[in-house]
Amino acid sequence: MLKIIKRPSGRQLVWTIIGAVCLVLAVILTAFAAGIKNSQPSQQMAERWDSEGGSAQISCFFSSGQSVTPDTIRAFEYTMENQLETASIEAPSENARLWVDAYSAKGKITLSTSHGSTEANAYGVGGDYFMFHPLGLEEGGMYFSGSDLMQDRVILDQNTAWQLFGSYDIAGQSITIGSGANSHTGVVAGVVQSESGWMNERAGAQTGTVYVSYEILNNFGSHNGINCYEVVMPNPVTGFAKNMVSENIGFDEDSIEVVENSSRYSFFSLLSVAGAFGTRSMNTKAIIYPYWENAARGWEDILSAVLLFQILLYLVPSILLIILLVRRFKRRKHHWSDVKNWLADRREARWAREAEKEKKPKEEKPKEQEPKERKPKKRWLNKKKGEGGNEEK
Repeated sequence: MLKIIKRPSGRQLVWTIIGAVCLVLAVILTAFAAGIKNSQPSQQMAERWDSEGGSAQISCFFSSGQSVTPDTIRAFEYTMENQLETASIEAPSENARLWVDAYSAKGKITLSTSHGSTEANAYGVGGDYFMFHPLGLEEGGMYFSGSDLMQDRVILDQNTAWQLFGSYDIAGQSITIGSGANSHTGVVAGVVQSESGWMNERAGAQTGTVYVSYEILNNFGSHNGINCYEVVMPNPVTGFAKNMVSENIGFDEDSIEVVENSSRYSFFSLLSVAGAFGTRSMNTKAIIYPYWENAARGWEDILSAVLLFQILLYLVPSILLIILLVRRFKRRKHHWSDVKNWLADRREARWAREAEKEKKPKEEKPKEQEPKERKPKKRWLNKKKGEGGNEEK
């Protein structure tokens, strides 16, 4: 006999559709959040440096009144090296680097070629800046770093390259840095893609930007001092790297902002951002963030709101599933009392079988009789009548 399946009611169908839609939207928002996180390479240096997750990326942003110089950075590097040695944290091999850092100052600088001249927005950088900010190279084979012997190389964005040369194929070309008597001849190291995108544009990313060493910007341009220091270092326990930087950087809390980039988009970090709604935008420190930090903070606000929607959307189908299970449980044919009675019956039946076995007398096994030893018969007794001659009467 075929079992007739009961059709769901209209209300059940509506709640099922609502639960499915909420689940689909939650998955879409999860994919959106993952895409945003992966679109910000300046926040992912720790993952590129240590794929096993044993390191953290820390950024320090200084107020405009602080006189941060390369000597300040070198003093901190020396202190941090000693602190890591005291904590018995060593590099995995002799030639491996235990940590890496970079710093930058924003300013302006004049650049000139035979095609024309422009005062461009400039970042004077030191350390391994382009490891933290891997801008896409359109032309040129490599970036420059603070360890280079020659500090006269220049990287232009596409807009500046076209304005000064009328071409992007300009790697190795000479360029005049500065103006008048205070000028220097540099070399174009490459051309990078201009930072674009809705959030970057609103965060302060500008076209017509060039990248030079801090020494070049300090000697031939203008700036307000180093305002950003970034480091990736071992983080054996949660908060170790951030605490070490905060305690040894040498500035009080009112003049510096320390951020752990590698965990800023984690679940609990975004929850704390959502919890600070209304006060997060208040800034009592005279700190001007670079555009990549402004963009990251903007996405933090958006992703914290997305996280709240995700929680709500995942919560709706979960509650509906719980309600369904509770209703099924209430309509069940068997109850706990039935299960208890069944178990009690099984237990009593087992006890009865055991008692029956104890009452039964044990049967003694018969002793095994040893086989009698057979004596060999004499061959002459086995002769049949009529064999071997006449039978005697």
